[in-house]
Amino acid sequence: MMNFKVGQRYVSQSEPSLGLGIVSEIQERLVKISFLAVNEIRCYRIMNAPITRFTLGVGDTAKNTKGVSFPVETINEVDGLFVYEGRGKKMKESELSPKTSTTNPSNLFNALMEGRVSNYAQYSRREMATRLSCDWTSSFVRGMIGPRVSMIPHQFYLCSRACSMSTLPRLMLSDEVGLGKTIEAGMIWHSLKVRGRIRRTLIVVPENLKHQWLVEMKRRFNHVFTLVDDDFIEQLKAGVREGEVLNPFLQVDNVICTIEYLIDTPKSASDLMQVQWDMLIMDEAHHFVCEDGYTSIEYMLADKVIQHSKGVLLLSGTPMQLDPEAQFNRLKLLDPTRFTDYQEFLKDQDAYRKLVNDLKKLPTDPNIKLSWDDLDEMIPAKSMIRPWLEKQNASTLTADDWIRRIVDAVGTGSIVFRNTRKSVGGFPKRKLDAIELEPNKKYRQYVDVAAHRDLDCQTEIQQNGLLFTDFKDGWHLDERFVWLLEFLKKHQDDKVLLLSESENVILALQDLLDVYSDIEFEVFSDDLDLVTRDIAAANFSRENGPNLLISSEIGAEGRNFQVAHHLIMFDLPLDATVVEQRIGRLDRIGQENDIVIHVPYVKGSAQEVMYRWYHEGLNSFTSPLTGGTELYLKYNDELVSAIAEPLEFMDSFINEVIPKVRKDHDDICKKIDKGRDRLLEYNSRNPMKAKEIIDEVVKIDDDLTLQNLVFGSLSDRGLEIEKSPIDDCFIITMGSNVEPGSIPGMPGSGGTENVTSAKVENKTDLNGNIDESMQPKESNSIDSSCVSYDEEEDTRLYTGDNLTVTFDRNVAMLHDEVDFISLEHPLSQGVIDFETSFDNGAVACEIWRNSGLNGLLMQYNFTIDFSIADDWGISDIAGPRYVSALVNPKGEDMSAYLEKLQIGDFKDVPVPQGNAAVNLTIKYFAKDGLSIARRLVNAKAKEMAEVASNAVEARSEYEYQRMNQLLSMRGKSGNNAELQQLRKNAQEWKKIISAPQLRLDSIRLIVCR
Repeated sequence: MMNFKVGQRYVSQSEPSLGLGIVSEIQERLVKISFLAVNEIRCYRIMNAPITRFTLGVGDTAKNTKGVSFPVETINEVDGLFVYEGRGKKMKESELSPKTSTTNPSNLFNALMEGRVSNYAQYSRREMATRLSCDWTSSFVRGMIGPRVSMIPHQFYLCSRACSMSTLPRLMLSDEVGLGKTIEAGMIWHSLKVRGRIRRTLIVVPENLKHQWLVEMKRRFNHVFTLVDDDFIEQLKAGVREGEVLNPFLQVDNVICTIEYLIDTPKSASDLMQVQWDMLIMDEAHHFVCEDGYTSIEYMLADKVIQHSKGVLLLSGTPMQLDPEAQFNRLKLLDPTRFTDYQEFLKDQDAYRKLVNDLKKLPTDPNIKLSWDDLDEMIPAKSMIRPWLEKQNASTLTADDWIRRIVDAVGTGSIVFRNTRKSVGGFPKRKLDAIELEPNKKYRQYVDVAAHRDLDCQTEIQQNGLLFTDFKDGWHLDERFVWLLEFLKKHQDDKVLLLSESENVILALQDLLDVYSDIEFEVFSDDLDLVTRDIAAANFSRENGPNLLISSEIGAEGRNFQVAHHLIMFDLPLDATVVEQRIGRLDRIGQENDIVIHVPYVKGSAQEVMYRWYHEGLNSFTSPLTGGTELYLKYNDELVSAIAEPLEFMDSFINEVIPKVRKDHDDICKKIDKGRDRLLEYNSRNPMKAKEIIDEVVKIDDDLTLQNLVFGSLSDRGLEIEKSPIDDCFIITMGSNVEPGSIPGMPGSGGTENVTSAKVENKTDLNGNIDESMQPKESNSIDSSCVSYDEEEDTRLYTGDNLTVTFDRNVAMLHDEVDFISLEHPLSQGVIDFETSFDNGAVACEIWRNSGLNGLLMQYNFTIDFSIADDWGISDIAGPRYVSALVNPKGEDMSAYLEKLQIGDFKDVPVPQGNAAVNLTIKYFAKDGLSIARRLVNAKAKEMAEVASNAVEARSEYEYQRMNQLLSMRGKSGNNAELQQLRKNAQEWKKIISAPQLRLDSIRLIVCR
């Protein structure tokens, strides 16, 4: 009888495709084995369980889920568990990755001898999937393929730069409003996540942005985050045993929480501080104020959370010139070693501004090579970088590298990135169409009465008239609605986006248009579920779809409605950033038309107050927002009074307040432009590097290999695939014989990381009945797929049995309701995992027709693994490789024919049973032939190892020199612990890379004709 211990590893004899299982529970007569690679659970009788103990041998590679791996040198057994050791590391068998290969060469050749072979399609899919997996893992754009985002160069460059260092980034993303800080942060996070460098992530946002972040992370990056709030905690409490207390932040890996909630609930804030976070993202960081002896509670909270986080991304669009001390203290959160003294910081900034002038003579062409002598001639004799320059007299770099190194070290370029519209370019022009409407006296009387009856909503009623109320009989008199009907008649051939802050107004307009017009339109509002919204957006985007989309403010959160270039501001909210967000839905890079912003307002009403505030005071309609929040806080009382009582305060507001607002606004703009850090902006983008990244992503997008693999694999497993009515889209449906939840990425699967089903074998107890006590227990942790998207009701992924997909990025950008399938989508990863796991397609026997050869050949397919850990961040230069060798029965290298194999004409054939000659040849291939193939592949592996080793050394040296120069330019010693660790890491990595591990993945016996 087997002596089971929790943590031991086993393989099912009857279902080897389940892969590597782990003992998770033991009872008197039963043992439960969890097969995590396929999200399955089996219960077996301890007596005669049809399972085999799994063990690695000396020379095999031990690898855990974190990517740590090493070749096994010794094996010991401690408390019933195998402990593998090698290269000074130890790993218990319980720590092995569930995707560890359970096959070895002898098993493959035994299967071949016994005729247990896969067909050509299965073998080809395994080869295709393994190659794709290796190429993707080793790609320098890994993590940038999957996001559903437009190809905006500065965003891809920032993502690449943030993820290319050996340490996790601690950065401030400070792009101008409308340039996509949320997308940049999401791309950085996604890249680090798929590369295996981070696991636990916390996103802290203001209350009004929580849903936007939930939607953005799901829609653009295909990851479901959990919103930790009172509802989540109540649900958590309902699922725990009596007396048991769980930390809500430990139940899921990807969490969103609002800063207001953490401030209002100290217990949750305390629980959060008990967790070590791999990545922290904090939006609206300009609220973290610490200046003039005042420290906001938001700043104090951020300070504490950052201390528990390895990587940090702070998002803030506020330029440093507006609050230098507060900005200094925010930088101090990121790098307390560098930013220690505010007065010294101010001196450095003054010197840096002089440096900006010093560097004006440097050529702007980034490819021009500059020697030290060239730079010495261009830099003034008294420049602050003279002492540093004199230490660099052996260097010859491009102008681009010189500038970046200098800005990186002297300015804030090592941790702050800021792009502006001026530096990025490519934006359309904004044109204002202000429509002054004569008041309808009767209607205005109704509005005044309604406003004075409901003082709590007085400002809203003054702004939106009766459309904000239940007085439906007067809605059609609204001056803006009357204008809207005429406007739509004149623009029947144009796409028009109408935005309003109020859900009441949206519903009122919907009713009015249904009654008073025959215009086709779509509605996009908060009270609609996510799928309905997606359909509305998709219909509006269609060329022959409705011309009008009426949307609440949620339409300004992360949506791209570039198909339109007419924007109607049906009302104007108090929050200036919302106005900028609205315009940003159309005013985007790639917009081919000028944006016409239509602002209808009633003369003498609160609407005119808001129009004049934004146009004459803030100049918000024709140029990007600057200083809106600061000026609103300064003039809040005057603005609100004018809105509430426009007849009384209109004249004084126009004649006295607006001129002051405009002067303050102009002063802010001048201050920002004067202090504009053009070198920082230069450092924040790199068009040539961005082009290299985007070209590679486009190349991968255009490759049909993934589509062929996914469709072939799913079809073979019983799923149905048909073309969708949407061009370049397909509908994938779970067939009747496909078990719900068994296909990662399909509806009901819960993604690739959650165990969503448990299957129990029939022969469970001694009587042949299922033992209920051995059924999977309900987990105390709450599956994020069940709670984090409640308010969005994302029925596409979690209900139903079909999924509409596209492999075309452009189509995906137009159709939010369609899943964008890339190498990084859960569906693709699930297919690759399935096709490369265990014995699927691992052994094949085929006739190669019209090959021009005779006899037998053996194809050996190997993976070359450099045994690097994911958190080293060097998988793109030392990732796995897929290499094949072809050997004939004489031991001759026939690998020159491998290219012809890719286009060869093959037919499945059974292995001849009982044929002595064939058996003898297979035995030769299993021993001597395998040794020859290993030798051939090992030679290639050594060449690859040398290239990878040199690349690792070059990257490490670049990082070392960058940090050393940064320290020396600040007058600090270059001999510090962090620098020494960089050198130590490089030597350790080179040593490991120099000894790659070969793993035989699959074999194919080829009969030549």
